[in-house]
Amino acid sequence: MSGIMGQADDGASPPTAQVTPGGAAPRVYAALLRNKDFRNLSVSTFASALGDWIGFLAILALTEDILGQTRAAAFAVSAVMAARVLPSMLLGPVAGVFVDRWDRKRLMIACDVGRGIVMALIPFSDEILTLLLATLVIEVMSSLFGPAKDAVFPTLVKRHELVAANQLNLMLTYGTLPLAGVLFASMIGLAGPLSGTIPYLAERAVALPIWFNAVSFLASAPLIARLRTPHPRGRLGDTAAPSAWVELREGFVFIGRHPVIRALILGVMVAFAAAGAVISTGQFFARILNAGQSGFGILVAVVGVGLVAGLAASSVLSARLAPERLFAPGIGVAGGALIVAALMPTLTLAALPAMVMGAGAGVSFIVGYTILQSRADDRIRGRTFGAMNSGVRAAIFLSTTTAPFLVGLIGPERRVDGVYAYAVGGIRLTLVAAGTLALVGAVLTGRTFHRAVTQHPELDRPIGADLPPRPASRGLFVVFEGGDGAGKSTQMRLLRAAVEREGHDVLVTREPGGTPIGERVREILLSRSSEGMVDRAEALLYAAARAQHVDEVIRPALQEGTVVLCDRFVDSSVVYQGAGRGLGEGEVEQLNRWATAELQPDLVVLLDLDPGEGLQRVEGEPDRLEAAGLDFHRTVARAYRLRAATDAARYLVLDATRPVNELHAQIRAAVVARLQQLPSNEGERIDVSGGLAGETTEGGG
Repeated sequence: MSGIMGQADDGASPPTAQVTPGGAAPRVYAALLRNKDFRNLSVSTFASALGDWIGFLAILALTEDILGQTRAAAFAVSAVMAARVLPSMLLGPVAGVFVDRWDRKRLMIACDVGRGIVMALIPFSDEILTLLLATLVIEVMSSLFGPAKDAVFPTLVKRHELVAANQLNLMLTYGTLPLAGVLFASMIGLAGPLSGTIPYLAERAVALPIWFNAVSFLASAPLIARLRTPHPRGRLGDTAAPSAWVELREGFVFIGRHPVIRALILGVMVAFAAAGAVISTGQFFARILNAGQSGFGILVAVVGVGLVAGLAASSVLSARLAPERLFAPGIGVAGGALIVAALMPTLTLAALPAMVMGAGAGVSFIVGYTILQSRADDRIRGRTFGAMNSGVRAAIFLSTTTAPFLVGLIGPERRVDGVYAYAVGGIRLTLVAAGTLALVGAVLTGRTFHRAVTQHPELDRPIGADLPPRPASRGLFVVFEGGDGAGKSTQMRLLRAAVEREGHDVLVTREPGGTPIGERVREILLSRSSEGMVDRAEALLYAAARAQHVDEVIRPALQEGTVVLCDRFVDSSVVYQGAGRGLGEGEVEQLNRWATAELQPDLVVLLDLDPGEGLQRVEGEPDRLEAAGLDFHRTVARAYRLRAATDAARYLVLDATRPVNELHAQIRAAVVARLQQLPSNEGERIDVSGGLAGETTEGGG
């Protein structure tokens, strides 16, 4: 499904700001719609999501078309579903490494074009093996496209717009489901009249919706090409964030110790497992209702309408009831409605419970997200979402592969004696089992939430209702400085994990960069094509990017009580442009004091390393600053040492040739000592766009 089934984490990282009943202010949505880059990405998302849903339904129909109404068809659908889900499960961490190394926009364009071409060729094959291989190829490209989009998405919007942007992204993704069902049914109906123009459609009507999916991918590519995105020079190996495995493991440890979060994620997994069973067996169910492939599209559209209605109703409901009171009933309603729909003899009678099922699922989906966003400890929220997303993928994989297999194992429907045109068999029994699973999950989850609300009455309120004002607080600003190859990224990664374990919220960012504007300035500054830039222009560009960074990211985070870890700050400009370029350290420092409104770090960690050794550690083609020459970098290193000597209380100077663990222990001790002097706070952890993707080697500013 090219990202649809894993959409719990598609489009962006989970929103970190608290969700209010009414959502974001209207002016935020208006600002997003005025953002040309966000508009292009949104239209691209709409086109590819709509086509993807339609193509997914068509491929399921094609599988049955090739093999007929046999047990083999059910087993083949199970294999196709495995081919669609397995790549995202197995290739996620590997894909992330390549996404950080390659140009993300070009990668997204290549994936869109590649998926479009392969999808267009699928209808010409009569072999299930060919269909499986084509599906695998498409999903491998989707496994690359998804992380690339996740990385680009936050760079296109401002920090305070992320919640609204994610809400719109989810609506564009899931809101296309009912439209996709209607269009799929319409295209199947149009295939006959169009067969005079396109003879191939006479023997394979499902080719038309599959080709529509191919065109949607190809149409998405030029929209992606219009995006103004940064081109970070990531490196394989070291990263500033914990590895995917470490974050997943820590998330599961946290979940295991907290019954409410554990029950929530279990409930989400159960809901998605039931949804996977419906999706993977729906075309068979439409057949026994005598509705055909068009009926399958109508059934999907009805469920989609209910889903969108549930998404819309959740805001109204959560403004009146605590989310903990809504989550389990939503799953229960969806499960009960699924059982009723599975037992209906005709499509007309099955439509209403199918719509109710979608509405219950929609309420539970949004409410579950809301609980994690607003109730979970912010320090581990990102890891909790990571664990939940992995659990969702696993649940979808198991259900979408097991349900068709179970249909084939039980066998086809058999007519019930004495009941006209009513049959019972593997299809109905599998759907009833999925609905029963959802009901059991709702009961278990509901009990856990009821105990939690009973023990903690403060939870029994709508999100945003009667919230006490957040106390003003001041975070800690820690800057890492040093020459290229000194190991700043490694130490920032280790420190981030240590500070979070102490119960503090962390923001990791870098300079130049950290904001969409800053990242674009970064491209100009570090590109070898900017060799003709005069020194004063260079200094001014660093100061401009820093002014935006401080105003948009650093100062707001500090006001929320967040611990900010920044790779380079004013010291870099003073030593690189002031000393290295000969512009005068005093003049450059005065410029940057004005640009930052006198903001100074609480601690500067200077990793001191001989420039010759440091430059040897740098991998890949050197950027414009790295290529400035050894004498230049030795001047910079001397300026760093002299600057640190003038303010020893604020600088921690360390020999970067020492073992990594020794350096970390000393840095951690210094930071923890300062943290103990801070008032406790409840700031929010934020992963800023443009955060470190590896050892940064910008060499200044």
